[in-house]
Amino acid sequence: MTFIFLCLIAGGLIIEGVRKYILKIKDPTIEDIWLELNEEKWYQELMRNEKIKPYLLKSKENGLLRDPHYVRNIIDKEGHRDGFINYIKKMAE
Repeated sequence: MTFIFLCLIAGGLIIEGVRKYILKIKDPTIEDIWLELNEEKWYQELMRNEKIKPYLLKSKENGLLRDPHYVRNIIDKEGHRDGFINYIKKMAE
């Protein structure tokens, strides 16, 4: 059992090393993902709302929008997006 676990960890490290150093694939930075987020129409509509805008900016500073994986999910997946929009609207009430 331990051997299988160590093999899985070693395999993961090898794959990550190939991806990072040989293929030179880099994870996008949070700033790159924020640029994509700023282009989304639904996000632009939220930013136009003066009640919601401070909560979005605060979320970028130290909230949900600091996590690149979460931001990627709300851009790509409608369910995550709807949940985030509802959360922000409830915070602004």
